Amino acid sequence: MHFAPDGTGGLEYVMSFAIGSAIVNLCLWLLRLFYNMGKHQNVVSGWQALPPFHFRVMWKPGMVAGTVWSIGNIASILSVEFLGEGVGYSVVQSAMLISGLWGILWFHEIRGDMISKWMMAASITVFSILLLSYEHQASVAP
Repeated sequence: MHFAPDGTGGLEYVMSFAIGSAIVNLCLWLLRLFYNMGKHQNVVSGWQALPPFHFRVMWKPGMVAGTVWSIGNIASILSVEFLGEGVGYSVVQSAMLISGLWGILWFHEIRGDMISKWMMAASITVFSILLLSYEHQASVAP
């Protein structure tokens, strides 16, 4: 955003990001199809070798997950735009702490003394984010 023209913020790039993501996803899907076609020596077998999409089952959870992710992406752009790289990006990356807590409390992925080590690392992370927030200076218009 530093090199963007004046008056242009981060939200203007959301659609560009979405279009770019769709193009990259389509290209990778086609690359996988072509690989399968070369491996199986015909188009039909290459198509059938692709993983199934399960549209009937996955459309609703996929739509919800995509919508939540998009809202989070827009919120992260806004937080960096208004809070700056140091604070905004740090707060966005603190989502790792939430996923870590899910792993500990719900999925029980970490057990024993590893939980105390994770808590110590999480405390250092939160402390560092707080220190960065004290360094934040409001931007001054020219």
